[in-house]
Amino acid sequence: MPERYATGMPLISALALSTVVAVPPVPVITETQVLDAPSPTVSPTFGIIVGISGDRIFATGPDPSRSGGSVGQVATFELEPTGSWKAFKEMLSIDGTPVGNMVIGRAVMGGNALIVSDERRDGGNSSVVTFERGDSASGWRLMGRLQPLASAAEPAFGGVIATDGVVAAISTVDMRVLGEAPRTVQASPKVYLFKNGPEGWKGLGYIQRDEALQPKFFGVALSMTPGQVVVGCPNAITAAPHQELVTGGESVVVIYRMNEQGLWAVDGELRPPPGYAEWLGFGTTLASDANTVVVRMSKVTGPGGKIFVYRRGATGWTLDGDLTPLSDVIPGAGWGISLAMADGRAVVGDPTALGGQAPGYVGAFSRRDDGLWGESVRFKSTVSVSTARWGVGLRADGPRVVVARPMSERDGVVTGGALLFTLPPSDKTPAIVPTGLVPTATQPLDRPVTSP
Repeated sequence: MPERYATGMPLISALALSTVVAVPPVPVITETQVLDAPSPTVSPTFGIIVGISGDRIFATGPDPSRSGGSVGQVATFELEPTGSWKAFKEMLSIDGTPVGNMVIGRAVMGGNALIVSDERRDGGNSSVVTFERGDSASGWRLMGRLQPLASAAEPAFGGVIATDGVVAAISTVDMRVLGEAPRTVQASPKVYLFKNGPEGWKGLGYIQRDEALQPKFFGVALSMTPGQVVVGCPNAITAAPHQELVTGGESVVVIYRMNEQGLWAVDGELRPPPGYAEWLGFGTTLASDANTVVVRMSKVTGPGGKIFVYRRGATGWTLDGDLTPLSDVIPGAGWGISLAMADGRAVVGDPTALGGQAPGYVGAFSRRDDGLWGESVRFKSTVSVSTARWGVGLRADGPRVVVARPMSERDGVVTGGALLFTLPPSDKTPAIVPTGLVPTATQPLDRPVTSP
């Protein structure tokens, strides 16, 4: 998760609650299937991280168990010929690998690959481990560990990860908000790139901003599509407990594309529109497809979130609009804390919103004929969900959207897992803009080292 947010604060007054519209003025869809973990889970937040790629869905949890043990559990589901999704008999156990005792902090899936990194709270080096589809009871086979340059000290390697199944991007921004060790802040963090081939994952190099620009949070958010990597670099992120707020240079989202020479080069730089100087968190959450980038902007120093949409046209990347729900929904501090692109539509999650599925919201936005973006579909679960966590995490692949359903014994969610939704067909899907030429004047990439 890009940010943590308070869940114990009062969300709405009794007066405001009485004005919430009962029936949403947009079409509502309910889950296609409920996906529960196949066996007991130990993480108190199991199901808060989800992913989907083709005919597979996974769910996991990032926090250590109440007993203090490790929490390397991943539940995986596969689409059957009947059209239903079935859980693999066993959950992938990171404890059963040579890595051992690994508390999962982040996990992404693309193509046939699953990549996880751990949540180190002692300031030590993190592990980034890769798996591929296999015939095991969990559905996965261990491939190996990804590492940065052997000579580089990267204690926060794995802070954020993204993959399309062929290329993986791994940042070195320290995203820890818990633990005694202070958060590591680098002057110019890197985003390492790796490629998956017949011989496994190999290092391609890294991308990095000029240190003179003070890009201290380059890599806080990543989004990837084939041939494109989008990197968020906000001015600041939420400070860890008992630590002072650290700020860097201007907020920017940088888009890299692979050019005809096979080099990664800057294709565009996105900035917030004028009038938002006090909003330090532009780029804390991202979603993208081939010609659209959705960017969350937060105040960082106070509540509030906004979402902007940028599109790639013949003249480059330009601001295309913002995402604001209909009047029956009141966005909360977590507006846009989870984002995804699904068949040209932007899907937004906010566990603190009111009026959607109180408290919480998941909805899809489409680009209308008048060029404006508007809410077009609302998601609603027919089963119990965790209080103040509806919309905390989501992922999409085509029209399928997977929404996190974290475990909560109090709310009747015993093991945790995910809910699968299928968006209705849309004739408003923006056309793909040809990649065209990307400038070749880019810094050659150093080649990091990986090990099996």
